[in-house]
Amino acid sequence: MTPNTHVHRARLYKLASLAFDRPDDDLEDALVSGEFANQLVESAAALADDQLCDHAEAVVEAAPTDPDRVDERYSDWATLFGFEKGGEIQQYQIEYAPGTLVTSTDTLADISGFYKAFGLSLEPDKRERSDHLCLQLEFLSHLSLQTAALELDGDETGLEIVADAQGAFLEDHLGRWISRFSETMREDSGVEFYRTLAELIERLVELDTERFDVEPDVFAETPPSPLEDFTDEDGTDFRCGTCGSTPSPATDTEAGQGHAEPGQQHPEPQPPRGDRTGPY
Repeated sequence: MTPNTHVHRARLYKLASLAFDRPDDDLEDALVSGEFANQLVESAAALADDQLCDHAEAVVEAAPTDPDRVDERYSDWATLFGFEKGGEIQQYQIEYAPGTLVTSTDTLADISGFYKAFGLSLEPDKRERSDHLCLQLEFLSHLSLQTAALELDGDETGLEIVADAQGAFLEDHLGRWISRFSETMREDSGVEFYRTLAELIERLVELDTERFDVEPDVFAETPPSPLEDFTDEDGTDFRCGTCGSTPSPATDTEAGQGHAEPGQQHPEPQPPRGDRTGPY
């Protein structure tokens, strides 16, 4: 592989991150000017995979270019993914994964550890979970660019470190759930632009798992409930502090959830979600 190959990998991950994120002026300008389409097709062609090229062409065909249609992209995004319109398609890894809140917290910590190891972090005034799709795509874009630079420098040690990181991240994280996300998009999304984009990224991840010789253990289609190990057959709750009856009171969390009203069941603590910018 040449540095040019990794530059195009980086660009595909970055374009997908931009497109799956909350629409902004950068995305609007790229769509209207045609740069989004041109770069997507060019980078897919550079990786010389017929399926990837077909997916890129499908994305371009579905992508809006008229300013009025581009303005409608926000409504489409909000309907699918946004909190303001109750979007039901999740863009978070742990929403597709089995396990309890404890294992989910470990997963988030592991992902954050990858980012920190390469000097990446979220802006202090932005809140987002580390398992968000756009963050994971940006991280792989960053590592792909680093790979290109290290190859130009002839840094074999650096290349080994970054290659290992990409393989491990795909095997432990993005590669485990991107096919589930893409499947959800095919079944539940009425927006062709996002459906085809999910298929493109799924194929790119498939190519990269082969490239780095890893085999992600893909999450099952329907993950067990996080409380599965804490309830019996009739649904009685045996979590610590409940004694099989009403859950114990929840405390305030850093996510700002607060207390439940009198007479209401206290909500389960959840990691924070919100707008994000980064990694940078």
